[in-house]
Parts: sequence; C-alpha cells; structure tokens
Amino acid sequence: MARVIMALLMGLFSLFLFFVVAEAASYFLGNAGLILALILMAAYFFIVQYRASRDNPDAYRKDWPVMLSFDATWIIVGFLMILRERNQAAIFQGLEIIFSCLAVTWAGAFAASMKARRPSL
Repeated sequence: MARVIMALLMGLFSLFLFFVVAEAASYFLGNAGLILALILMAAYFFIVQYRASRDNPDAYRKDWPVMLSFDATWIIVGFLMILRERNQAAIFQGLEIIFSCLAVTWAGAFAASMKARRPSL
C-alpha cells in the first residue's frame, strides 16, 4: 500500500514538473523545447518505475497497482482532454498522453524485471 501511495504522489509531482519544464523549454527553445520536455518526461516515468520495480522478476505482470497509481494523474488529464475538447487534434493528444505514459511506465517495469531475472555475478 505504501508503494501505491508513493507512486501516486510521484505521478502527481510529475504533472507539476512537466508543466514547469515544458514552459521553460518552450520559452527558450520553442517547439524543440517541447520535444525535449516530452523526452525528459518519458525518461522520468521510465526511471521512477524502474526504481519502484527493481528486484521484482515479475514486475511487468504484477506491479499494475503501482503502475496505474503512478500514471493516474496523466490518465485523468488525458480522459478530460478527450471528454472536454471538440477538436480532433486535442482528442488524439489525450489518447497519446494516456498510451505513452502507460507504455513508458510498463517499459520501466519490464526492464526492472529483466534485470532482476539476470543472475548476479
């Protein structure tokens, strides 16, 4: 339960972190800054989930409560975009937010489980 609450807080923190980084990057670099911010956000999701799932050889199959709580903030943001926006581009952006955060988080859990399965030397 503590891991789920910590993952939820880290996901909530990522929302504020992303907006600060995206604003600063877009101010200084324009559209390239937004791409850089998205790459940094993907790295954040991968690293946090990797660290949360380390030493668990079945993390990508059994850590779903942790992964979903970590992504909950972004899933809600994506669904709100889909429900509230009438613009087709905004709907696709909402879907992109949902699927990309889920995919990168799952990749972090998968990498952690592969490392946990590797025999130590």
